[in-house]
Amino acid sequence: MSKNKDKLDFSSNPYFGDIGANINIDGGDNAVEELENQIIDKVTKIAENVAKEMSKESLPPLPANYQMYFERLLEKEDVGSRQKIQALIDLQSSNEDRVAFFEKTVKDGFKNIKQILELVALLYKNLQVSQNVSEKYVKDIANIDNKLVFNNMVKLFLKDLYSIREKIDGELENLKNIYQDTTKIISSINENTIYDSQFGVYNKRYFLTLIDKEKELIEEFNHESTMLTLTLSKNIMNDVANKTIMLILLKSIAKLLLKTSRRSDILAYFGNGVFAMGLKNSDLQSAKKAAERLIETAKSTNIFSDGRDIVLELAIGVAKITPKKTTENIVQSSLIALNLALDEKVEFKIYPQDEIE
Repeated sequence: MSKNKDKLDFSSNPYFGDIGANINIDGGDNAVEELENQIIDKVTKIAENVAKEMSKESLPPLPANYQMYFERLLEKEDVGSRQKIQALIDLQSSNEDRVAFFEKTVKDGFKNIKQILELVALLYKNLQVSQNVSEKYVKDIANIDNKLVFNNMVKLFLKDLYSIREKIDGELENLKNIYQDTTKIISSINENTIYDSQFGVYNKRYFLTLIDKEKELIEEFNHESTMLTLTLSKNIMNDVANKTIMLILLKSIAKLLLKTSRRSDILAYFGNGVFAMGLKNSDLQSAKKAAERLIETAKSTNIFSDGRDIVLELAIGVAKITPKKTTENIVQSSLIALNLALDEKVEFKIYPQDEIE
């Protein structure tokens, strides 16, 4: 092989590249080691600062708190460093237990469906047997003149039919039981889903359970968290009647949220064009900044559809997440603020009562 082929191109690897100092890639293994050391140094410094920040806030070094502050400090790093460190984090992220449970449930469902199909096949076979038996007896009875022989033939015919009926009844009972089991499995799958498959974010039900947990954490550690609800502005909703275009715009919002959010943020779709965002360890001031950032990013997003350019315009409602309220009341507060923003045709609004407190 030529020398050119022997050279390794580290520039295409997401973990190696400019982290700080310029490094000569031709240095071989030493260069790789130096790049890896730079990543380790960056992560170590962030970790040290996380510990300091958590100590200032008197927060216990629990995994969730650590992750949240780590993400906050990671946001302050330059784009290149942030992307490389984030890529390493993503590699280590897994949800194997939930996936394994989900796969087992789906496999059980498919197993039941297979049994249903097999039973349907048996039923079809027995119905065919019943039809053949009926046709045979009809032919035989048609040629009988003797009444006694005729009666005996009818009795034999009915006996055979009852025998077939008993088999079919048993198969129908099995079919009913398996169908009911399958219905339970499908219901279980629906109850355990956490994502909205259309937009790639959490569904409303799972969002509410996460807000419940966040309330407990706030009560325990006395920090502040907020939530946003957002949708397209009334200008766009009144202007866009085409359902396909509206779906494209909503998917663009979902992509925007996924792109701009922190890993600790909770993203969900509530339905009827409304998205939600839970901001852990963020007070109203931080929520305002997040809303402003989303609005400005949305404005720079143009959707070309149906021969025209549509600029994403958002309306956002902001509310506190507090243990004093039920989760439903917190969501309702954010939706009230969202409706105020829509009615007043402003970009975002904070729930009035939260602003007073």
